[in-house]
Amino acid sequence: MSTLIKPADSAAETAVLQLPDPPRPTEGPLRKTARVTRTTVVVLALLAAAGAGGNHLVRQRLADRAFVDAGTAVLSAEPILVGSADAGVITQTMVGERDDVRSGQLLARVRLTGSGTGTPPIQEVRAPAAGVVTEIRAAGAVARAGEPVVTMYDPAKLTFNVTVGLETLRKLRLGMRSYVSGPGLAGRVPATLASVKAEVPGGGDGRITVVLRPEPAALPTVRTLVPGLQFAAVVDTNTAPGGTPAVNSA
Repeated sequence: MSTLIKPADSAAETAVLQLPDPPRPTEGPLRKTARVTRTTVVVLALLAAAGAGGNHLVRQRLADRAFVDAGTAVLSAEPILVGSADAGVITQTMVGERDDVRSGQLLARVRLTGSGTGTPPIQEVRAPAAGVVTEIRAAGAVARAGEPVVTMYDPAKLTFNVTVGLETLRKLRLGMRSYVSGPGLAGRVPATLASVKAEVPGGGDGRITVVLRPEPAALPTVRTLVPGLQFAAVVDTNTAPGGTPAVNSA
């Protein structure tokens, strides 16, 4: 038995079958609420970050305004002069420059000038206090009465001396906190504005010396430095609100 296949209609062959798009799933109320919540959180976070950045900038500008650039601070030490009561010749030295010495330690021997016959006496030169030696005269040198054989200083009494003008001095008060930075320092060294020296350096050019005393916690760092080194100093004018104006103590 044979099967007859009816030829397809020509119009049906060329017709394009158009199917409707599948329906999009509708967004449920919970999903919509979560999406809105996420958007709100992101916006609030961005606003908070912008506000925090602005507040930090304002605080930074106010902090910068509170600091006064005091200029160059020179590490200074009051010299301790150790000598012989009578004239003589230095015969022996026991220490060198930058040596730490203790109170009473023997530093040198001086052969006093004899006024008569016999062997001239030897005088021992000892440290009157603990300190660091900055200079010692060589053996064989003549030591005159009252002149130093050894010069030393107490590292616990090192200060930073800053020479400022009168306009800057008017902004300062005793007790204000200051910070010193520069070569040899890993970070800022805190100090206190301790005093104003009465003498005016530079022949009376209107500039006065301000003394910054390192805070106790900073002394181990400061004592490793050599007097005469220069650093940069700033003073925080927001500190010591009840302090004596520096201009009144000059």
